[in-house]
Amino acid sequence: MIQRIQTVYMFVACAVCVICLCSEVGRFMSEGAQVAGFSNFTFTPAENFSAASSAGPWALSVLLIMSALLNLFAIMLFRKRLRQLRIVIFSSIFLVGYILVYAVFAYVFYSKMQLAGAEDLSFVPAVAVCNPIIALILNYLAIHAIRKDEALVRSLDRIR
Repeated sequence: MIQRIQTVYMFVACAVCVICLCSEVGRFMSEGAQVAGFSNFTFTPAENFSAASSAGPWALSVLLIMSALLNLFAIMLFRKRLRQLRIVIFSSIFLVGYILVYAVFAYVFYSKMQLAGAEDLSFVPAVAVCNPIIALILNYLAIHAIRKDEALVRSLDRIR
């Protein structure tokens, strides 16, 4: 189980998702000062922009948690490679969904902050936003390794 490279890829992808889950993923700046923070669980505007926070970005945390749990579950399926492959593909779909939902939330919160009266507003994504992209690349590498492993097992079955 541990000696296979796809297990390492899936474990590191899971760890990267958890790191992103605990980090701030962006902030809104206005005239050099931070007016709002944006994490996977909350959107916290400054006191004078409290009207801009109507809903939290809970969908981001759900997508990351699902992706991390699917990667952990796929690690346990080391004997059922085709099922493991499908689960890692679903995990990748959740990561792509995270990236899309992140962009939508950033745009919606940006629009709400502008309507609340923020002048010269800019959105600054945090470094942690790269983590789902890294996890997506690691999932791709795991998919490639699982397919290669399955092809090796099938070729050995033909020889016997």
